[in-house]
Amino acid sequence: MMKFNQLFVTLTATDNQEYGYRIPFSSGLNIIRGDNSSGKSTLVNSLIYSLGMEEIIGSKGNASLPYALKDRFDLNGDNKSIIGSTVYLELENQLGKVITLKRAIKSSEVDTKLVQIIEGAYLTNPSMNTLKSRYTFLHDGGSAQDEEKGFFAYLEKFLGLNLPRISDNKGKEAKLYLQSVFSAILVEQKRGWTDYIANIPYYGISAMREKVAGFLLDLDVFRNAKDLNELQSKRSKVMTLWSELVSEVKISTESKYLSVSGLSKTPSIDFDPRLVFITERNGAEAQSFELVKKGLQNGMQVIIQNEASQFSGESSDLIKEIELVQNRVDELLTMQSMCSSQIKINESQRSQYIENLTSIEDDLRSNKLTEKLVKFGADETDLDFVKGKCHTCLNPIDDILISPDSMAMPMSLQENIVHLSNQKKMISSLLGGLNKNIERDQGQLLTINKELVKTSKELTSLKRDIKSTTNIKEADIRRKINIENRLEELNKLEEMLEKSLQSLVKLSAKYKELNASILELSKSSFSPDDMYKIRDFSYEFKILARTFGYRSAVVDEIEVKPQTLLPYLKDLELREQVDTPSELKDKNSASNTDIKSDSSASDFVRLIWSYLIALYKTSAKAGGNHPSLILFDEPAQHSMSTKSVNQLLKTLSTTKGLQSIIVASFDENDDNYAVSIAGLETSSFVTKRLPRKIITKL
Repeated sequence: MMKFNQLFVTLTATDNQEYGYRIPFSSGLNIIRGDNSSGKSTLVNSLIYSLGMEEIIGSKGNASLPYALKDRFDLNGDNKSIIGSTVYLELENQLGKVITLKRAIKSSEVDTKLVQIIEGAYLTNPSMNTLKSRYTFLHDGGSAQDEEKGFFAYLEKFLGLNLPRISDNKGKEAKLYLQSVFSAILVEQKRGWTDYIANIPYYGISAMREKVAGFLLDLDVFRNAKDLNELQSKRSKVMTLWSELVSEVKISTESKYLSVSGLSKTPSIDFDPRLVFITERNGAEAQSFELVKKGLQNGMQVIIQNEASQFSGESSDLIKEIELVQNRVDELLTMQSMCSSQIKINESQRSQYIENLTSIEDDLRSNKLTEKLVKFGADETDLDFVKGKCHTCLNPIDDILISPDSMAMPMSLQENIVHLSNQKKMISSLLGGLNKNIERDQGQLLTINKELVKTSKELTSLKRDIKSTTNIKEADIRRKINIENRLEELNKLEEMLEKSLQSLVKLSAKYKELNASILELSKSSFSPDDMYKIRDFSYEFKILARTFGYRSAVVDEIEVKPQTLLPYLKDLELREQVDTPSELKDKNSASNTDIKSDSSASDFVRLIWSYLIALYKTSAKAGGNHPSLILFDEPAQHSMSTKSVNQLLKTLSTTKGLQSIIVASFDENDDNYAVSIAGLETSSFVTKRLPRKIITKL
């Protein structure tokens, strides 16, 4: 998935001479041999820095690099002061596409957050000309999200990876960053040999070792964990919506002096709206909602019949009043129609404004990211917007609104940002005014509707009164009004209940579906494919541990636990010297001495070798996500035996598809080096011997 072709570092000294080093890489095993203080760490750190992965070695920017790359260096006893330095790295992906990364180490013009991506073999094929390039940025907001201008997002896509979203320690969704993954393939000397996957930058996410290992192996459980979190989050939302709806129903019914039963506070997977009952209590008795409404309707009918029995003829004054009220009803209906139409027009205009505002915000965001590149030192004349290319599709923009005869110049980047900002303010202002108009019209419509209901009721009453006499009792009138109001309340409540119950039915079905999905995922967190990969990983790990001469425990008694993807012995993570069950027969208690501090400290390093190489082997066989590259800086820690180093080099040289880089001193001993490479096919590796000092005159 990734292969280094060449690393090139150039330094400009105060004598205006160019210095630096050039390190070519081949497929397979690359051995970079150098004496102590020759600059091996300088090489490794500059390589890690060129990829933007310097957080692995402790910090962001050139603070992670030695002074020899940014301040001064020694050349044959002569101190040279540096005025500028740059690192280039040419790399290739699985599709054969080659790019060259260019990043400043020390510069008065360019920020270290800027990475220029040159499309092509800029280092290994200097005869190539007219190479395209683009500027990207890193260690700043958007660098892992924007594929066009964000370096990490670009590199992720270039490597063919699809980094998943995971949950951080606060339950929020976060990305598995590329830097975390690279911690498992780039192992530097100072801190890299302290854990199976050491130096993972802290992003507020726990259990990162197993997350990185799970991603490299492409385990289903890795995706399942994310899916499980998403399902549980959706279920929580359903439960919240259910609780809110139930509370709303209870408050609405109780405010009408009714009570509701059959609704639980938590969702039910078999909710039946027919089992929800609304009742009105009258002492010890409870009347159903239907009986309450029927009783009111019967009472209204009695009053109407009494009015009809007292009919004494029509009144001319009453007829005139009916005409006036009817005219007002007609007028209100006209106003209602006009107001509704205006609201629809304004809402349509608002949708257009929102669409325009979204487009402007996208353009403004793109221009601000471009401005960030310029701020970090990118040449403004090299950017797409100056070359007349669309930010989104990168196609040429042939048609512009400026007349061919016009002397007007296209806007600069800053002018464009100001223009778009002003456009955003203008549209936002128009949108704000339109929202106020819509709110005003909706308020007016509400007032019209309220008056229309009131006037319509008045008209209905007048039409009834024309059939009645002046002998109607005031008590009957009051009773009639009360019944009408109560019936209106109950009708509105019934309408609200019907909608709410329909929503609860849908939520119940969704809750049942989510519960089933969660149960299915929770039954077995590991798919059959996962278990196969984990067994294969464990097998490869044990084979390698045995090959590399691990002696601190019986290898067959080691198990890789699926939950953590780490090796265990007797339920203890294999980081400490512990006795095997067979050894316990001869000893009274187990020793818990840390391997890294006792005479077998090198055994823990053998386990790290085994672990990281097994990750690649298993991933390669299963089509996982490993970048197919490993760099080990001084792997022979803690006086490691040359026999173990020899087995490591043999393993790496014969592992298909893996580019491996070993940077080591071999104790500055030719015999140690000869023993370490004994038995290796000469065609299976290349050795680069560093000079006494890696930085030389170019």
